[in-house]
Amino acid sequence: MKYLWPHPVSRVEQRKVTWAIRHDGLIFASGYYVGGPETETPAWRNADPREYTIEYVNRAVERYERDGLESFLQFYNSVASFEGEWYLFATDADDIYHVHPLLPHLIGVDIKDVVGSDGYRLGEALAEATEEGVWVEYLWPHPVTLKEVPKVGYAVRRDGMIFASGYYVRVDDPARETVAYVEQAIEYYKTNGLEATIAHYSSEEGVVGQWGLTLADENNILLVAHLTPQLLGTDLTEISRARRDRNVGEELAAATEDGIWVSSIFPNARTSELLYAHTWAVRYDGLLFMSRYYDDQPDVPE
Repeated sequence: MKYLWPHPVSRVEQRKVTWAIRHDGLIFASGYYVGGPETETPAWRNADPREYTIEYVNRAVERYERDGLESFLQFYNSVASFEGEWYLFATDADDIYHVHPLLPHLIGVDIKDVVGSDGYRLGEALAEATEEGVWVEYLWPHPVTLKEVPKVGYAVRRDGMIFASGYYVRVDDPARETVAYVEQAIEYYKTNGLEATIAHYSSEEGVVGQWGLTLADENNILLVAHLTPQLLGTDLTEISRARRDRNVGEELAAATEDGIWVSSIFPNARTSELLYAHTWAVRYDGLLFMSRYYDDQPDVPE
């Protein structure tokens, strides 16, 4: 079959050809894109986040008015609608969520009942949206770690419904914050020992915004892996997240007490967004302490 679908890199809709087959009642399918928009720089890269948020919401309204409600709901409740960190959340005329691709369990919930962990009634603030639009600042789960971080949301009403999106507040120097997080983890280890360190950084308390700890022992066996707990007990050097001819795990395992940066591609499974993970790795007491931050820039931090 042939149809239009957003390319996973550029997010520009282009022609795609897909082959599908049914086996044991299940559908197995894959396809390829026709044309070359995937070579273009994504529109949101280096864009003003406030302006891009308004543009993204306006395009969602236009799609609703052009294609109708059912088509609108199908598209914006899928990962195809993500553009970088931008995704749509929307309600019906009764303020009940009917679109939320990041946290689909919110569908069916009254937005006015949504309260932040700090007690701020962010849902009520967003529900005050008119056709002129409203901006709201609040805490919301990070798209990678799902740990709450500051976010700025924009919402407008059309036909009584709320159309909204937002962007995450930029950290001025994420590389410095990453190094500081690892240093704090080492200090925690010095004070509390290995067992307590594993327990703390394997829990939600050990995750701060987009930062979490990955810890390996002197033999490079993973002791803490906050995003991928299924890899615990695995040899780090056997794990590669990048090209087939590159073993990122081996690069990280080569870290010394001076520390090194290693950057690699990070496909975010929750959003289909293609990110780069910039990991700071340092050895202490034979252990390998690592943390990372995520953005859409491939350059290794200095």
